[in-house]
Amino acid sequence: MQKSLAAALTLVTVACSQPPDVKAPSTPARATHAAPAPLQATDPLAELLGAQPEATRFPLLPAAEPASPRACLEASTSLGSAGLYRTDPWSKGEVVLTFDDGPHPTATPRVLDQLAAHELPATFFVVGRAINRDTYRLVQRVVDEGHTLGSHSYSHDVNMTKVGAPEATVETIVGQHAVTAMLIDISLVATSGDDFDDMFEQVFERDPAAWLPAHKIRDSFETYAARHRDLLDARGYDDDQRPYDVLYSRPPGGGPYVQTDGAAGRALYDQALRRLNMMNVMWHGASGDTVPDKRSDFAFLTSNMEKYSKSGGVLLVHDYMRSDALAHALADMAEGGVKVVPLADAAVRKVACPAPGNALPSALAGLPFASSTGG
Repeated sequence: MQKSLAAALTLVTVACSQPPDVKAPSTPARATHAAPAPLQATDPLAELLGAQPEATRFPLLPAAEPASPRACLEASTSLGSAGLYRTDPWSKGEVVLTFDDGPHPTATPRVLDQLAAHELPATFFVVGRAINRDTYRLVQRVVDEGHTLGSHSYSHDVNMTKVGAPEATVETIVGQHAVTAMLIDISLVATSGDDFDDMFEQVFERDPAAWLPAHKIRDSFETYAARHRDLLDARGYDDDQRPYDVLYSRPPGGGPYVQTDGAAGRALYDQALRRLNMMNVMWHGASGDTVPDKRSDFAFLTSNMEKYSKSGGVLLVHDYMRSDALAHALADMAEGGVKVVPLADAAVRKVACPAPGNALPSALAGLPFASSTGG
């Protein structure tokens, strides 16, 4: 099964609460737009790193040198499950911005507008079931504006890990991230809402206005992957090519790394990520926008953003964070000497594979993989 999965998916490549207002997709008036321009790069650091993940093979890019996060990860598989954890040391004043739980039709555009205003890179960990005919253009926009996409699972189930059912748990986690990666591909290929729905029906054989049941994903993701491969072949992606190489994943709620599953639960999640060949991305600090009685507290949110951006590391925010608080925090970063770097840079350094010409700080270069006991 593992070999067939790798062949079919070609994925060589959270202090989160339940998203408060993600709903099953509606069926609005249908609209079309011109096909998107060919994607120039999966990774915002492609030009700087002089490299591109092997599986992507965009026709407009030169042959890549093995210095991308994907290539570094593949070269380091003997070290175990890869990831970024709160226990990783970090340079003060250097931060990686990450946003969870999108795409959201109104919140995500506001975040993208604010990032563009300050020319800051970010990574968006998207929820598969939030990707639909109403939001697929936001997936396109994230990539078009040079940001990175990661998987936050399809269902946003914070209890996916069941240590009493290890085999089913691994299948569940693999399926959740694999299906989200498929929906990212479909979004980037779609030329209209109708086109998105048509491709959704072709791959999943289900009404696109309905969510995919978690048990169905677990039992059928390899079948979906085979149909997805057929779809990509028909759309001009030869062999193992796909529109986007999803390298990064973040578990909903951060579990099992910040919850009570213990080493057994973490081992199961790590096993699933190894099958997907994806990197686990945790965080050093958070905005606090999931705290029920504080999510609208301007001072609380901005003080957290200031504290953790100055201390450095991966910073967890959500697309739905109070907009004026986010705007204030991003302006402080841009004007206050905080260096916001793409996730790809941190990933390359973490797996001890510094890229030629990388002028960013190298404080993490040569570090071994963190133990998955680090939350």
